Amino acid sequence: MKTIFTTGWNFMRILRVAIGVWALVLAIRDHDMLTGAFGAFILFTGIMNTGCCATGTCSTGYQRPAPGNKHGSGSDDQ
Repeated sequence: MKTIFTTGWNFMRILRVAIGVWALVLAIRDHDMLTGAFGAFILFTGIMNTGCCATGTCSTGYQRPAPGNKHGSGSDDQ
């Protein structure tokens, strides 16, 4: 758990934490629960370094075309 907090800091992670803190401060100041929920979610994703594609499961991958086939897999060619 300690390595999650101490490694992997980049610009986007710092930006998510900053936006989350900013939204939480606004939510506390304005007594707005919706902004607070948004801020808490963004802050959590920044601190835990997660997101929609954190595990890499959103990737579709790259399929190299077969040799001699200029148009890819050939499933649409008839």
